[in-house]
Amino acid sequence: MKQCYSPSTDAAEKNRPRIRNLALALLFALLSLSVGAQNGGGGFVSGIVKDPNGQPVLGVTVVVPGTTRGTTTDADGRYTIEAATGETLNFSYIGYKQQTLRVNGQTRIDITLEEDNTSLEEVVVVGYGLQKRRDIVGAVETLSAETLEERNGSSMSISRSLQGAIPGLTMTFSDGKPNRAATIRIRGAENSIGAGGSALVLVDGVETDMSTVNPDDIESITVLKDASSTAVYGARGTFGVILMTTKAPQKGRAKVTYNGTYTFYKRATTPQMVTNGYDFTTSFLESYTNAYGTDPANINNVFKFNRTWYNELARRNSDPSFEKWRINNQNAYEYFGNTNWYDVFYRDYTTGHQHNLSVTGGGETASYYVSGRIFEQDGIYNAGDEKYQQFNVKAKGDVRVKPWLRIENTTDFMYRYSHQPTAHTDITSTPMNINRMLNHQAFPVTLVTNPDGSWTEAAVYTGWAGFVEGNSWRKDRKFDMNNRTSVNLDLIKDVLVGNIDVSFYFNQTDRRQAVNSYTFHTGPNSSAERPSGSLYEERSYNRQKVASNATLTYTPRLGDDHSLTVLGGWNIEDYTYKSNLMNREGIIIPGMPNFSLLEGEAITLKDNGSYDWGLVGAFYRISYSYKGKYLFETSGRYDGNSKFPSNQRWGFFPSGSAGWRISEESFLRNAEWLDNLKLRVSVGSAGNGLISDTYAYLSTMSISQSSLLNNGSVFNYTAAPSPIPDGLTWETATTYDLGVDFEAFNGRLNFSADIYRKKTTDMYVVGEELPAVYGNSAPKGNYADMHTDGWEASISWRNTHTVGGKPLSYNIKVSVWDNTSKITRYTSKTGTLPTNYKVNYYEGMTLGEIWGYRCDGLFQSDEEAQTYANYSKFTNRSAKWSAGDPRYLDLNGDGYVNNGNNTIYDHGDLEKIGNTTPRYCYSIQGGIRWNGIGLSMMWQGVGKRDWYPAKESGYFWGQYGRPYSMALPWHTTDRWSPENRGAYWPRLVAYAACDSGTILSQPNTRYLQDASYIRLKNLTIDYNFPKELIGKIGLQALKIYFSGENLLTFSPLKKHAKNYDPEGIYAGDADYGTGKYGTDNFGDGDGYPVMKSYTIGLTLTF
Repeated sequence: MKQCYSPSTDAAEKNRPRIRNLALALLFALLSLSVGAQNGGGGFVSGIVKDPNGQPVLGVTVVVPGTTRGTTTDADGRYTIEAATGETLNFSYIGYKQQTLRVNGQTRIDITLEEDNTSLEEVVVVGYGLQKRRDIVGAVETLSAETLEERNGSSMSISRSLQGAIPGLTMTFSDGKPNRAATIRIRGAENSIGAGGSALVLVDGVETDMSTVNPDDIESITVLKDASSTAVYGARGTFGVILMTTKAPQKGRAKVTYNGTYTFYKRATTPQMVTNGYDFTTSFLESYTNAYGTDPANINNVFKFNRTWYNELARRNSDPSFEKWRINNQNAYEYFGNTNWYDVFYRDYTTGHQHNLSVTGGGETASYYVSGRIFEQDGIYNAGDEKYQQFNVKAKGDVRVKPWLRIENTTDFMYRYSHQPTAHTDITSTPMNINRMLNHQAFPVTLVTNPDGSWTEAAVYTGWAGFVEGNSWRKDRKFDMNNRTSVNLDLIKDVLVGNIDVSFYFNQTDRRQAVNSYTFHTGPNSSAERPSGSLYEERSYNRQKVASNATLTYTPRLGDDHSLTVLGGWNIEDYTYKSNLMNREGIIIPGMPNFSLLEGEAITLKDNGSYDWGLVGAFYRISYSYKGKYLFETSGRYDGNSKFPSNQRWGFFPSGSAGWRISEESFLRNAEWLDNLKLRVSVGSAGNGLISDTYAYLSTMSISQSSLLNNGSVFNYTAAPSPIPDGLTWETATTYDLGVDFEAFNGRLNFSADIYRKKTTDMYVVGEELPAVYGNSAPKGNYADMHTDGWEASISWRNTHTVGGKPLSYNIKVSVWDNTSKITRYTSKTGTLPTNYKVNYYEGMTLGEIWGYRCDGLFQSDEEAQTYANYSKFTNRSAKWSAGDPRYLDLNGDGYVNNGNNTIYDHGDLEKIGNTTPRYCYSIQGGIRWNGIGLSMMWQGVGKRDWYPAKESGYFWGQYGRPYSMALPWHTTDRWSPENRGAYWPRLVAYAACDSGTILSQPNTRYLQDASYIRLKNLTIDYNFPKELIGKIGLQALKIYFSGENLLTFSPLKKHAKNYDPEGIYAGDADYGTGKYGTDNFGDGDGYPVMKSYTIGLTLTF
């Protein structure tokens, strides 16, 4: 553990009580306010608001301009408002033209709204404020939650529903586990190779883990993509910002909405493997003997092999009536099974359900929104009680104390729980991936239980016995609490507005893990246990964050030609993180692990990495437009970060942007078909201070405990101070953007496109090498630069026709985006190339490069193989190279096929053969609606992406890796032999794709896979019941819907990598570790499977 002093700590500790006291004071003020209604003078006007089809419209805003009086229509379209004879009423609703009518003594005013398909008047949430879409000059994209609501029913979080929804936003998941968080990237596959960093996610202005948000609470999502739109967030928004706005309280009588779903889940890709015991063993034998030239003594390490047993296996395979076991002359069990271990472990399908309930209402003075959610998804295993649960509660209140003073409070609670059965081969807290165990010990010839019902060794070794008995598991609990209180001050009405807020975030996460041993029998009178002991472990993680923002917005009235908005503000944040780890061996009662019931001598109790740090910043934004056609904006932020030394702690990051609405020019005024044509240009910079080590600028000394005794006891000692970089400051990301927005035919046709370059400088990476005699590695510092070039475009069309006397509306949208990143400066000059198993960088490198050998087919004769270029680079357990082995080209003609010293300066016969970066990402979305019936679908895909399966990836390499791994059917039918010289797969040789030095473990052009794909991400059919019908039973709205996710997938992977889902090719299970490419327990595709789902849902409002 590092024990260090941070200069920021004292200041943070002094400010924290003040901020908390302010938060409590504001919260108390909110809770103590009256909830009564506040009205003005005059008579009352009532009426009904309907759409062009004569249907009442819920939620239309009705206000008296120049006053604080306003209301919204109910489910019947009715409203009542106080208004004097000489006043006017303003009716507004998104998607319809705003209408203003004078009262003129009327007590009833009914109106019919007119459709307005243009989006120019749409109000968009931006940094610390709102803007009309027509005035935006940054790269900003918005998404209504209505387009996602049916997709949310099958997922724990909204993250999966955002895949493909917004151009430039890339959401990736390491696997399909329900609680798996997304890797969020905006405009770039990798934001920084140093400090890293992801998009900032704000929910109602508070930084939040997206996976914890109740999707049903979300009203809209705004993505800020360029530096001009994110600049006011400074270091937090360096790599883009996602603003989620939750549903606001609605005035009027209480409205209750229920939304429930029930979902069936099934693997999107079901692996295929040989399950016949004799066929598996025959393939195993060929693989092993081709490698070693002799028969094996075992299948892996415990299952005995000999020719007598093999011949008996063949005999029993020929007649299904024979028993699948026997007791040999050593009184030990022998097995002759055809066990499908995949079916033993995995269900055909699993289920889940969720329930959302919300209540909203209020008067003119106060309004509220309260919601709750329960989500539960069962596991994919046939035993082990795997389960994933999440519970959300949200309370949101709005109180208008005075016409110029409004107080808002939002409080969120989230609790998540998961129970996962685990498998262990020894006493460690890192479980074995089940897919790994299927590759190591799940031989079809073995059985699950012995004739007497006891466990076989295979059942215990694979982990199945532990699943059934239920005493080896991992339980994760996560509790989040978010509270935000804000005060809005309309100091000079519509001219000078102030806002101050205080938020507090608390997270408590803990992980508990039990490892127990299980008894198996190898014969009627012989037994043993695995693993050789037991262990119980608890880890705790505690996070706290206190933040406050204050803004002042000035909007002077400058006449019709000029519009000016000036925003200024400050932001302060304080983070604290604490983590502890405890474990001890020797569980006394397997079903009741507890630290009071442990007896082992090996005990661990330690701080597991704790720190605190702070951030403070001041910012501004100035927006100006002339006649609504010449738009200018400048913004900037001055940030300070405690992670940097005092002389490099502060940074100023400015931005500027301009827009020209060409459609407003006189030469286009007669083009009535043109709604909007706007050119945008912006440039801006932001700092990134997310370095992982809070004290990297300090020379630290670790404290350790000796393993030796001094005077009969252990003692503490320390090591020499760690080296520090010669300087440490902000990484800086500067973005240049050029965009165009086009809208025509009354909003029916929309087109938007951007091209951009993002320069990320001073990235936090390892510096220039130090002399070996120094005895320490070089520290990290600001030693690298990178630029990312990209583009994105989207086009959409929507329209409405009358069919059968009823409106039929339809829409379609196509989005495409792409980017590449290149390293332009890298201080370290080793020039080491990246490999399939280690990430390396060099100056001039394009991120995602795959370096490999060019494969010119397979050797067709032993003579050719043995007289070809020198292959000593590759480990070969076979005595010599033979016909059917891969033929790699000797590109440099030196007589050796190798990688030189694996640097850009000497890479031997390696060349760039592919790139792992997803290119040409796209989505196609469309929908149609008529007479209450709706159909929508979304296709999502990646146009170009390369993947080379790493070693230990049994679902691809099968018995080309470990000979006892799963046998794959297509390896048998399309494998090289003298009779099948044109086969895709080489001759079957064990360990050719297992160790890092073997021939198939090295990327090459023949087995490089095209991992592009297109997928039917969602298909939804819904029906909204007529209001006239449901009104008779007291309902305001009733909808049923059927939705499917990941229903169809088309990918070149299905040719040679049939067992892989294109979204599930990543290494291992992230719960057990990350970055362990191609290592044991971390084969590609060994994570939780990507699921397809079928959901039925019901939404009703009353």
